[in-house]
Amino acid sequence: MKRRAIGVIAVLLTGMILATLSGCARQGGTDPNTVYEDRQAACEQAGLWSANSGLFTKTEENGSVTYHNGGSGVIFQKDGPFYYALTSAHVVDAEGDQFLVYTVNTEMKMEEIPGLEDMNVPAQETYDAMYTAEVLYKSIRDDLAVIRFAADEDLVIIEIADAEPEKGDRILCVGNPENEWFTVTYGNITSGLKEFGTTTSHPSNAMEHSAYMYSGSSGGAAIGEQMKLVGITPGIVVALDGETFERGVLIPVSGIRLCLEEWENQ
Repeated sequence: MKRRAIGVIAVLLTGMILATLSGCARQGGTDPNTVYEDRQAACEQAGLWSANSGLFTKTEENGSVTYHNGGSGVIFQKDGPFYYALTSAHVVDAEGDQFLVYTVNTEMKMEEIPGLEDMNVPAQETYDAMYTAEVLYKSIRDDLAVIRFAADEDLVIIEIADAEPEKGDRILCVGNPENEWFTVTYGNITSGLKEFGTTTSHPSNAMEHSAYMYSGSSGGAAIGEQMKLVGITPGIVVALDGETFERGVLIPVSGIRLCLEEWENQ
């Protein structure tokens, strides 16, 4: 049985004059090495690290298995052995595929791709150690999804903020760029809620932010000053060349709560 692992393919959307909204970020632009040391210390003190998770997509076809680096997620609820996490809808949008969750405690054993010594991918035993996720609800409108997985780990539950983030607020974002697990970047909210136009797989309304992002960060947490969840990061704005990072976007508290209300009432 053959298998391979590849990164998420960025989906470029139309409807913007000077920039394009993409499902995953590209390098360039805002300095990814910016650190708000007080926010870093506050996050460590709050013990929120294990509230974050990552996802892979597993595709079985014609006797072969393919693993795709999917994106990120954040745990907001627990019920018995089940953890409930938020992610981006486009991360879990592949019909008929399985979705695998890894946590901060997953041992990411890597191996080289034959003939490509500079490219490492997770070993089969790493995939086997991941949890199978069930997609419970998807909001295409807000590019949000609720997933559930059973785990025999003691993981942290993040609290959702009561108030909407505001322009100028500082945030830290946690995501999973390719082979860079649980990367933290820092920035500010740079706009109020903006309309990005009607799309089929990305949010029509979002706030912009300056925290640096990468491919694989989609669905990750944006955490505010009070160490609460203030948004989910589904994509970025890139320049027309499709390469230069300009600013990230996030679905704020209002969108998260609307998604959860719809899930609970479906």
